[in-house]
Amino acid sequence: MITDEEQALIRQCMSALQAGLPGFQTRRQQLQMIAAVAHALGSCRTEDDGGTTGHNLALCQCGTGTGKSIAGTVPALVMAKSRGKRLVISSSTIALQQQYSDKDIPTLQRLLPLDFTFAVAKGRRRYACTAKLFAALDDQRQGDLALHDAAQGAATSPSDATSLRQLIQLAQSFDCGAWNGDRDELNQPVADGVWERVTTDRQGCAGNRCPHFANCPFYSARQRLKEVDLIIANHDLVLASLQMNGRGVLPDAADTFYIFDEGHSLVAKVVEQFAGRHALKGGVEWLRGLGDCVRDIVLGLQLDHELYRGARAICRELSADLEQLHRALDRTGAFDEKPIRRFKNGVIPDWTRNPGTNILARSTDLQQTVALLREQMFERASTEATLVTRLVAELGFFASKLENLVDTWTLMLADDSLQGVPNARWIERTGAKGSHDYLVCASPISGADKLRRLLWNRAGAAVVTSATLASCDSFAPYLNQAGLSIYPNVRTLRVNSPFDYRNKARLILPPMKSDPKEARAHTQEIAEILPRLLTTRGSLMLFASGRQMREVHALLPERLRQRTLMQGQMPKKEMIARHKAAIDEGGTSILFGLSSFAEGVDLPGEYCTHVVIAKLPFSVPDSPLEEARAEWITSLGRSPFVEIALPEASVRLQQAVGRLLRTVDDHGTVTILDRRITTKRWGSALLKGLPDFTVLAGKSANSAIAEIAA
Repeated sequence: MITDEEQALIRQCMSALQAGLPGFQTRRQQLQMIAAVAHALGSCRTEDDGGTTGHNLALCQCGTGTGKSIAGTVPALVMAKSRGKRLVISSSTIALQQQYSDKDIPTLQRLLPLDFTFAVAKGRRRYACTAKLFAALDDQRQGDLALHDAAQGAATSPSDATSLRQLIQLAQSFDCGAWNGDRDELNQPVADGVWERVTTDRQGCAGNRCPHFANCPFYSARQRLKEVDLIIANHDLVLASLQMNGRGVLPDAADTFYIFDEGHSLVAKVVEQFAGRHALKGGVEWLRGLGDCVRDIVLGLQLDHELYRGARAICRELSADLEQLHRALDRTGAFDEKPIRRFKNGVIPDWTRNPGTNILARSTDLQQTVALLREQMFERASTEATLVTRLVAELGFFASKLENLVDTWTLMLADDSLQGVPNARWIERTGAKGSHDYLVCASPISGADKLRRLLWNRAGAAVVTSATLASCDSFAPYLNQAGLSIYPNVRTLRVNSPFDYRNKARLILPPMKSDPKEARAHTQEIAEILPRLLTTRGSLMLFASGRQMREVHALLPERLRQRTLMQGQMPKKEMIARHKAAIDEGGTSILFGLSSFAEGVDLPGEYCTHVVIAKLPFSVPDSPLEEARAEWITSLGRSPFVEIALPEASVRLQQAVGRLLRTVDDHGTVTILDRRITTKRWGSALLKGLPDFTVLAGKSANSAIAEIAA
């Protein structure tokens, strides 16, 4: 329940925003979301309540223009401060994370009658490793980086010399306090190759045993996270932290209120997080490097030689297992026609399981040996601190590879009967024949169980928000995919956009002669109708296929081709910049794009008054993961089309039409050149999930097109 004091403070906060932000007005839709968020967080779990029925969980679908960042953040801040919880706002993209950290949250911090602090949480690899920075600086002072030799024409290439100079500049900037070690705070970007030399991961970090721990950018940022009220994070980091059971960078789930913005991607993120893959020949190569690394550590620090002998023996045996599996895969001939072999129902044959069992057992033994080696290294840290820190970083590279090997084979050999949902398992052949390699791959096909175990059952409270949570006008698909359907009291709210779609936007559904399955005829018909459609100053044409996009572009009249910017011809950012510049100069411009242009592209006003969709955005289930998911649903006597393909197409279609109206003053047209939306029974389900357009079909559509062309 929400207390009277909490309600009053939320009202005060909204009044403060109205007074402090010119033109800011609360809308009915925004107030609906504020109430839903406040009620979910007000029903937060306590440590001794034995779990959740979903009363502390909410889904909020908010149409464009709702103001969901304010509607989510304001009540969440009030409730978190009132209930003694920490608040984590998680986004799916860097751009959205920056919007929160650079604009939205500082504005709230300035205007609200509520004192709070915030910080941005980032992964370890976004920070420089202090030990590596000072090592680079020491090397430079001793002349070991050989910049002088490079300038005198030594064997160092110009690119190497440039990288070395950048490395030294980073170290000097940090040493003098001009830079805090955060990659995102650099005045000039550095190449990934240079950054790799100054950053590290969990396996390569010595933690508080590092002599430079007191100056470590990552641990300084982590300490800051422990002190603030609000943490801005991303979905990947939240999921990774949840896996570490309180040892991650974020607060314990039970003490946290979560707001997941753009939460429609959360399910896919958790599947990615738990997937694993490794290369066979590639594994043999890094195992050789690991053996050399262990030898150098044992000799350099004068450690127990048995550690090296044991590690070397396991590396040899493990390499032999990987090579044996490589030869077995060659003998199958299963990859001659198709480079991917998926194991039906996730069941792997004995010729994969047997060597895999050996690989998992030996790699686990090797992990234990490496862990013991690390402990002995740290025992020398008091006398050889700098050397130990360097060697830990070198060993960390191989420890991460080894961890991935163990994780992949743990998933490959897991007993699926224990969880009810099979894992997807497959092997890919890469590279040219003769020098080829194989990738062993495994992935959960559902994130539902993981989200229940890691998040929903543990969180103090959580709200998931997005413009596209519901599909075909129903939350059921997302509830099932996210593992929320088992909780009877999950709150769901659909807040329509405040934009006047009925009077300011039309949806035209022309009676196309060809079906998209007739690819050549459909492409030809699109090319013939486009000159009558692309007459506004700013248009966006969305394609489901790169091939069709290029073919339509080639068939356009020259006058349209000259005004068209096509994805693939230049970077996306440059395309959008050129498009806007053309409109600003009083001209016309057309964007041809694929799925990446259907989400996250903001073209308000005259930049886009017509969105044309060539084909309904159904994906072809040709990836091993998608095939495995469809196979599992079919085995249960259900329809993959109804449970996967249609809901996913609905979400993508909502995202695509959402490119049209971006502000309250916008107007325009969406045209869909796929007749199935009117001729198939499921077409009406897709239409139900769209905003309240004025819909024109049949003769009305033809009349509207004639009007546009006039």
